[in-house]
Amino acid sequence: MTENTNFDPDRLIISPLDELDPLELRVEIVNAQERFWGDRDLSGDHEPHWFRQFAAGGLVARYQNEIVGYLLGAFPKEGPSYIHLVAARQDFRHLGIGRRLYEAFIARAKANLEDEVQATAIAENANAIAFHSSLGFEGTRIEDYAGPGEDRVFFSLRLTEG
Repeated sequence: MTENTNFDPDRLIISPLDELDPLELRVEIVNAQERFWGDRDLSGDHEPHWFRQFAAGGLVARYQNEIVGYLLGAFPKEGPSYIHLVAARQDFRHLGIGRRLYEAFIARAKANLEDEVQATAIAENANAIAFHSSLGFEGTRIEDYAGPGEDRVFFSLRLTEG
């Protein structure tokens, strides 16, 4: 992993996914997926509909005109807001990009008068669990959530009282 010792967080730009061509962005991210996800093949989690239909809920993090992170999420008309996935490029990890993406999504959910934001994580991903907890999410492990033998931690962040 390359370290970005000259990273200036004030120059990080978070913008809505729908400001870009969503399908071109998808192709760019899937083609560079190893820079975001390493050896894990998450192309199945990057279906075109997440970029086309839910572009209004997605966010992109750019630094010096390069995409260094993204968040795929949705603000359904009924029910809670949902974060499908978030990624920071490997050479830009641990610089607060994922946190900034989540905070921007949560701010948009509040502006939309949403009551709740939900997300899930692989049950064995201790870093993801700690990350969500640090943002105030409450998590519950649910067996077989993503299918037989595919446990997930289901996270919920209440945005309103009640």
